[in-house]
Amino acid sequence: MKKSLLVFAFALFFSNAQSQDILDIMAKEVCSCAGGKKETLKGADSQKMQMELGLCIISSFSNHEKEVTAKYGNVMEADGAMEKLGGDVGMKMAGICPDVLMSLAEMGMSEIDSTEVEQEHSTVEGRIVEIKPEQFLTVVIKDNSGRNHTMLVLTFFEDSNLLIENKLKKNDKVSVDYWEQEFYDVKAKDFRYYKVIQGIKKI
Repeated sequence: MKKSLLVFAFALFFSNAQSQDILDIMAKEVCSCAGGKKETLKGADSQKMQMELGLCIISSFSNHEKEVTAKYGNVMEADGAMEKLGGDVGMKMAGICPDVLMSLAEMGMSEIDSTEVEQEHSTVEGRIVEIKPEQFLTVVIKDNSGRNHTMLVLTFFEDSNLLIENKLKKNDKVSVDYWEQEFYDVKAKDFRYYKVIQGIKKI
């Protein structure tokens, strides 16, 4: 009985070692594939980078389909299996080619920075109706046409101290720069757009 258990334990260990080995092999192949695409991906958006990285993973998978199927099952049909494989390969890549992953991450951040720079800002003038210190500082502005605008303070901006230090009061006339961003509303259980203050001046 003990001998049978020992044989089973050895077989299980050997099987796990093989599984780990296939991830190492795939990670090296994907590192090489992604590294070769760094120049061509310069300036590419995040969707393009994800697609190219996915192609690298699929290419490696096709070279080792038998070994991968033994560990993950049919990754082309099982729900979440391909994502699990990609995540596991990505974890291995972090130890094998962190420079490649860092380069891809920096490209993605450059795209985000560019999007933020190009994001359209709007301006509204009116009087402060209410300043509510809730989870996020909320400011209600009534514009010159009588319409109310509910705005959030989520990030630092020049003159944010006017609100944080209570230097603005009800009925003060202000000019507010803002942009709209979609966030998840827990109470409504849905995504909705919020106006986020980027600048405020007393006029």
